[in-house]
Amino acid sequence: MFKKSIYTFLFTLLLPVFVFSQNSIKGRVIDAEMNLALAGANIFISEFEKGTSTNSNGEFTFENIPEGELTIRVSFMGYDDQLIKLNITPDSNPFFEIKMISSSIEIEKVIITATLTEHQVDDLPGQNEVVEKEEIDVYPATSTDDILKSIANINVNRSWGIFSKNSSVTMRGLDAAQGVLILYNGVPLNKTAGGSINWSIISPERIDRIEIIKGPSSALYGNNAMGGVINIITKKTENQFSGDIRTFGGSYATLGGKFDIEGNEKVKGKNLYWGLNGFYRQGDGYVIEPKVSRDSTDTEIYLKENRLGASLGYEFNDNNKVEVEYSFFDDKRGDGVQVYEKDGGYTKYTTHFARAKYNGQIKKLKVEADAYFQNELYYKLGESINDDGNYKLYYQDQVSRDYGVWMNATHKFSENNWFTFGIDIKQGFMDASDIYLTSTDTLIREGKVQSYATFLQDEYGLFNNKLKIIAGLRFDFARFYDGSIKVGAPTANTGFETSFSDTYKTSNWTAFSPKLALQYEISPAIKSYVSASTGFMPPKLDDLISSRKISKGFKQANPELQPQTLTNYELGFNTNPFKNAQFKTAVYYSLGKDFQYFVETGNYVDGQTEFTRENIAQIEIIGCEFFFQYDFTKNLTIKTSYTYNSSLIKDFDLSEYAGDDLTGKQLVEIPWHQAFAGLFWKNKFVNSTLVVNYTGEEYADDQNIQIIDDYVTADIRLSRMIGKYFFVALDVQNIFDKVYIDKKQRLSPGRFILFELAYKF
Repeated sequence: MFKKSIYTFLFTLLLPVFVFSQNSIKGRVIDAEMNLALAGANIFISEFEKGTSTNSNGEFTFENIPEGELTIRVSFMGYDDQLIKLNITPDSNPFFEIKMISSSIEIEKVIITATLTEHQVDDLPGQNEVVEKEEIDVYPATSTDDILKSIANINVNRSWGIFSKNSSVTMRGLDAAQGVLILYNGVPLNKTAGGSINWSIISPERIDRIEIIKGPSSALYGNNAMGGVINIITKKTENQFSGDIRTFGGSYATLGGKFDIEGNEKVKGKNLYWGLNGFYRQGDGYVIEPKVSRDSTDTEIYLKENRLGASLGYEFNDNNKVEVEYSFFDDKRGDGVQVYEKDGGYTKYTTHFARAKYNGQIKKLKVEADAYFQNELYYKLGESINDDGNYKLYYQDQVSRDYGVWMNATHKFSENNWFTFGIDIKQGFMDASDIYLTSTDTLIREGKVQSYATFLQDEYGLFNNKLKIIAGLRFDFARFYDGSIKVGAPTANTGFETSFSDTYKTSNWTAFSPKLALQYEISPAIKSYVSASTGFMPPKLDDLISSRKISKGFKQANPELQPQTLTNYELGFNTNPFKNAQFKTAVYYSLGKDFQYFVETGNYVDGQTEFTRENIAQIEIIGCEFFFQYDFTKNLTIKTSYTYNSSLIKDFDLSEYAGDDLTGKQLVEIPWHQAFAGLFWKNKFVNSTLVVNYTGEEYADDQNIQIIDDYVTADIRLSRMIGKYFFVALDVQNIFDKVYIDKKQRLSPGRFILFELAYKF
């Protein structure tokens, strides 16, 4: 009893020592020249192997630091590292301001997507680009695809602004029907059903960087990478707890809010990191029909959308980590027509997305494995008054499901030699129903596509790494199966003569995709490259299984469609002509085979011409691009770019079909000329970004009769921190209120203004 009392007494005496000998260290990291906070600076205490990063206000905190001497290392890209020695005494709890000095050595951007290995951008052959978070944060973007307008040779078509049902993003002289592969943290977002993605599910504020690979990239990535690859990589905080809450409002009664909360617990070299995010946006919209052709059924295209997401990751050590993510997206967008229904016609997307990733080191192999699942429910309610005065009401219900597994491994044989190999397995599914409520028609179709691929790539450096060689090859095998169509009680609305059901034969296709690229360092400031690469775009499930009425007549499904292929030959230079300047240029020649076009079958359905999609065209693309950037200071930059594309149908084989011969015609929705200029100025008063985009003339129809006029738009973003926690921004898109008409003869929204207020912590 006596011993127990002694121990209790001693513990009571020592408890304050244990409790109060734990101190905190707080500080703020800023730019020495501009006194601006540096968010994302890395802070590391070597004695305890503890690290963190600064929040959006440049602040950081370490808790529970024992007494004694320690060294703090502060680092941030583009600045010289700083070492700070401290002597922690009881109740010291220091707070200090760290002023970072710009580094005289320019730090190159790093890219991984191009080869699945880490390289500086200019060390690889090709016109590759990286858009980093600090650029994204100051760009006047209301959606992620807006950011891509700053990249040479990317054509972004979102003619109705945020009210567009979707956006088309194309590269290198290809139109919206051809492929650009969109990756999200390394997994594909393109749907097997139609090839497109929903850009609205990705919020710009959540992006850490965007890596862009121009030109055919199927040697690594397979289908959809015919025009190039865009990989959107989201951020991961190094802070124990950080985030922001935003609200915004603007033109067309647009309003909404966002939140993004993250955390990172670091214990003895192991990290547990997590994130929660969401957004909501709505707007009343505008009337897209030109005034001269409006009638009583034309109304505003409105929107309501929301998203919720969560992520969780664990780093076992520097070489091994796992992470998982889930998100839910739901929206509703008016189509601009209202007859009797309260909400008029509208489309609605509900998307469930999940992914899992493992990065690790197994002996001498660097390994990555990804699994993903995407389930999209598409619902469309349509109503209209036909030319004969009859009212039509119908809905379309479609399920698109994609899932797959990707695995690759890299072995480093030497400092100049990496060998990568891997597999890619995908499954796509589509089940669609058209149900007419003002007639007896029902139309149901479904189908599946399964694909298997293996690939390998060798990277080699010669002559002290002045000559870099990249060679790759991929083989894909795909199978279309379980295709069927069922028509019930048809009328003139669907065009079928009688009820029937049918199944489609199983069909297969294969693709070989080689690539060879060489880059030679003429001098440290000049690098030239040549490359030959191939890409392919698979047939869309909708074209394989869907027979139905379309705007030009009646579409007959073709379950025997084959992939489109493209071979690209390219010569380019990447140079630094003088200090703080960068110039890139490329010329290329592409030949496309088996391109898919609608042709007349010679049959008629319900008095309308029957069309089917066939692999009958060969195309030729001749193009060039230029990019120039100059940094007056670290905080003041100008960028300019110019793109030219001539995309011609070289041969159009109508030997077995009827219709217009399109030989010699240009591809639709491909501007001959595009140009971009941007001024990015970060200062202590108001961060300012001004960008100007020129989109040249382009054809709106296959026969090259209708031309979409060229136009210029200018956008601006003004932003600044107010105090330590509040952030304000003003975005004005299309400053001069230029209203242009798209290929469907619909109006753009003109000037769009958005004000944003955020609380960051």
